[in-house]
Amino acid sequence: MPAIHTAVKDSEIYAPIVDYSEAYPQVIPGALGEANYQELKSGKITIKGKEVPTAGLSSYAKAREVAEILKMWIKKGDFLLTEPVAPLPGPESGLTFKNMRMREVK
Repeated sequence: MPAIHTAVKDSEIYAPIVDYSEAYPQVIPGALGEANYQELKSGKITIKGKEVPTAGLSSYAKAREVAEILKMWIKKGDFLLTEPVAPLPGPESGLTFKNMRMREVK
């Protein structure tokens, strides 16, 4: 399948609007609404009739810059794609992880 078939516009990608100051730390389910990436990138959205500023958690411009540098390194042969340096640890490693608390989906 050509990559063009996987292309999606920012206006087609939706994300939930979550109150990270109260609902998230108290594990209160639900969202205040949703907005698409085009709206989020505009710098402001409206929630319950109030205009709220938005900002990205990462820089799209910086990601493009880094991608271009990496592309240049690969083309010049300065960055070689190789085998993994080390495998990911398996059950035999003895590493344990904190279990996530399950909550009922309503």
